[in-house]
This record gives sequence, C-alpha cells and structure tokens, in this order.
Amino acid sequence: MFRLFPLFLLVAGLLPGAHAFVVKHAGYGVPTSRSLSMTATTPEEATASSTSATINYGGIPHVTVLVGNAKDALRYYTDILGMEEEPESSSSSSSMAVVRVGETLIHLLESPNPDPIAVDPSYDMSAPPPGYVAKGRPVHAGRDRHVAITLNNLSPLKESLESNNVPFTMSASGRQALFCRDDYGNGWEFGPHKTFGGNTRLFPQYLAPIDPPEGQPISWGGVPHVGVLVSDTPAAKRFYCDVLGMVDETDLRPKKLPFDGLFLRCGEQQVHIMELPNPDPNAVEKRPGHGIDRRTTYSVKSLEPVKVALQAEGVAFRAETLPTTGESVLYCYDPDANELMFVEDENIQVIQEDTGN
Repeated sequence: MFRLFPLFLLVAGLLPGAHAFVVKHAGYGVPTSRSLSMTATTPEEATASSTSATINYGGIPHVTVLVGNAKDALRYYTDILGMEEEPESSSSSSSMAVVRVGETLIHLLESPNPDPIAVDPSYDMSAPPPGYVAKGRPVHAGRDRHVAITLNNLSPLKESLESNNVPFTMSASGRQALFCRDDYGNGWEFGPHKTFGGNTRLFPQYLAPIDPPEGQPISWGGVPHVGVLVSDTPAAKRFYCDVLGMVDETDLRPKKLPFDGLFLRCGEQQVHIMELPNPDPNAVEKRPGHGIDRRTTYSVKSLEPVKVALQAEGVAFRAETLPTTGESVLYCYDPDANELMFVEDENIQVIQEDTGN
C-alpha cells in the first residue's frame, strides 16, 4: 500500500513558458520560487508519444484532506466515525495523521488552507439558482467536493453522529447514502456496498465490507469514488479523458441530477465531476502548493505516459522520488486547481473489462 510522507523534493518541474512553482518545504515554511525545465520535446514528438502511450490505472490508493489540527482530526475520524488509525504512517510526521478504510488510506494533513469551512445556509439540497455565487460550503456535501466510502451499516454511524451533534443529510434521491463533514469542511459520503454497486460496470470486491468483529459496529469497505468540483464540464472531460486517459462512464450517471457532470473510470474506482459553484480558490497560485494541498492520488503502472501526456498538453507538473519509500510520484493540477497525484506501481494488473456488458 502506498503511503505518502510530507517530504517534498523538487526534481522535475515546468515546461518552458509555464509559471514557476512555489515550493514550500515541510518543516521550514519558507516559499522558494524555482523554474526547472524538462527535457525538450517537440510538439510532433509529444503528440506522437501521447497517442501511442496508454496510462494504465490501478485505482485510488489514498486521498488527502486539509485539517487545522491532525491530532484533533484523528479523534473525529476514529472516535466518531470509527475508522482505524495507521500508526506507522501517522507517527512519521506530527503534521499528518492517517486512517484506513478497507484498502484505502485517508491522510489528514495540517497545511495552510485557503478554502472556506463554514456552510452557507442559503445553498440547500437542490442545485443553486442561476447566478448564485458560493459564499461557503453547500448544506448538502453531495453538492460539494467529497469522498465516498462504503460501510456495512448506516445505523451505527447515524447514532454516533447524532450523539456527537454532527450535522448530516441523506441522499435526495432516497437511496441509502449519508453525507456529512468534519470540522474543516471536508465532505464525506457513506453508504452500504449495494448503494454504489449499480453505478459502476466494474465493482471492486474489496469495497464490500466484511462483517465487523463483535463489539465493533462499523466495518469499512473502501472508496468507490471521489467527487470533484469543476467550472466547465467539457473542459474537464478533455483533461481527464483526452489527456489523462480516464474512461467516460457518464451513461451511468443519474439523469435526474440537476447539474452537469461526468462519471469517469480510473482503474478500479471512479471520479465524479460536478459542475457546481465552488467556494474554494480555483487558481493554482492561490493553492498551498504541490504536495501540501488536498488531493486525490491515482496509482498507475508507469509514470512515463502521464508525463508525456501532460507535456504534450503544456500542463505543468512536478515529479519526484520519495526518499522514505523510493516510490516515483508526480503532482499536477486540473484546470480548476484540483490537485492530482500519481504514484507508479509496476505491479498493477491492468483491468480488462467488457464495457458492453
């Protein structure tokens, strides 16, 4: 299982003509602007390579959310949500705690957070009216960036949230899905395995929670999808599908959703694109910086086709080798400044699915 430690060594960076990255080294907090050039590639070479190379996805090994205090956040996720701490990963840094849900890790990272935390009560369960400008997070986390997680039973989770005075909402469609937030505005969706089974052609078996041990009411399965806010659905589709090679499964998206969006396949999981008002800064220069921002991490068999695809498109990225694990990783932002991280895993077994069945 891939584990990220907050050590950020810049070893590859910008395309000629792109903006300089601002690198903030963990433990120092001193920003340093650096422009690094990658190996020169002609547009013809980049186009030829990008059309012949395939990005083979494994799935989503971990997600990272920003918190104000890692220890306090850890108590919420373990004591209230009943998740399991990863002590080895958590002890590697005082600024990060890690919990496990099935085969996926959730990193709770202390980092400067430019995103609003408070809920805007005027932004209710429905899609916002034309011209609405988000002044805070929507009441319903299903209209916000979020991470979906499967569990064995919603009842004990509801009881825990109610006894701890944590607000939550249920799915507007009537299905078994509960939405809530932590104290730092991060949205979560919870539902039984069958809630998500009809929304994918391929459903990873490890997402089906096993029966919990006696005395432990909640058993976690895993992450079936992440929800990402964008400002332009066609632009998002071009980036995620045409550049990054994710598979469009939008025909599986409920047609009654009152806003535009996409369902995209990235190996064993999905990315749900939602074109909705975004209260967060969506310009790269206003984000905390590569490696210290909220992000979704994707495992890929090789980073090389990712680099080629981004370079051909003129998308700035940073690649590095994690000194603690020796793993090769790459960071970049999508057109709406959502950070993506890719980790190379040569042992990935590429999924061959029959999308017509």
